[in-house]
Amino acid sequence: MILCLFLVISQSASATDDPSPKDWLERMMRAVQQLNYQGTFVYLHDNQLETMKIAHAVQGDRVRESLMSLNGTPREVIRDEESVTCVLPDSHEVSIDKRTPSTKFLNILPQDLDQLDNHYNFQNVGKSRIANRQAQVVVIVPNDRLRYGYRFALDIESGLPLKSDLLNEHGELVEQTMFTDLQIGVAEISELHNRESLFTYRLKSHPDEINKIPLLNPNKWDFIGLPSGFRLRMQHQLIDPEGSDPVDQYVFSDGLSSLSVFVEPETREEAFSGVSKLGAINAWGGQVEGFQVTAVGEVPAVTILGIVQGMQLKQTHD
Repeated sequence: MILCLFLVISQSASATDDPSPKDWLERMMRAVQQLNYQGTFVYLHDNQLETMKIAHAVQGDRVRESLMSLNGTPREVIRDEESVTCVLPDSHEVSIDKRTPSTKFLNILPQDLDQLDNHYNFQNVGKSRIANRQAQVVVIVPNDRLRYGYRFALDIESGLPLKSDLLNEHGELVEQTMFTDLQIGVAEISELHNRESLFTYRLKSHPDEINKIPLLNPNKWDFIGLPSGFRLRMQHQLIDPEGSDPVDQYVFSDGLSSLSVFVEPETREEAFSGVSKLGAINAWGGQVEGFQVTAVGEVPAVTILGIVQGMQLKQTHD
């Protein structure tokens, strides 16, 4: 009897010591930011399969990342904190863009996971084997159909995501990223600017391709009855140096899922109109109170419509 009681207590203590889903996800976020790694992964979206090679190098405070396509049109993207460099060998062209690089790949979660508790559940759902490595599977399940869910297979040794699934409001797979080969502790990134062949390329630089400035009238619109959990997080005006009309951008998020609303002063004949879907991305375009409005994001269509249907132009502006 005493032996049985000891076994029960030991098993309970062991279960308590197991990392929680949030523990795993926090470890994943640290791994993607701090570890050197390289490998090959496949990206499934819109019934298309792309194969990519990635290298992620950390040297002190400096992070560099290289992405190279292995099928389709040859291209390579090298990103760091200051620039995004895209190499297109077939066209002998190099493009250097000083805009802030996207950090979405493998790094999509907010630092504070507790802010998501009202709208998502976190669960450990067993083990898996990806790229010949053992993985812990963690899911982020939305509490309603206003947002997408995620399923991660995390490398037990390092915490890196070996597979990442984006699930729509019906729990169906809409995007998947999965490593087929992964090396941890090494990262070979080509020194693009040291290549002799660079001089045969045509170099383009766009340091100010799109400028963001504060809205001249940030109180121009009311957004009534926002979908549960979504809040206005950012608002600014996009200025195109080539002279196109400025566009107001409003960004809404629940802390994980997000969408953007773009407002233009006049309707253009070629302006996008209606509802569109491309993989995980939903979009809506049309007129609201005489303005051309386009809303787009990786959220269900009902969430997009919930935002634009609540737009009201204020009668008086501050």
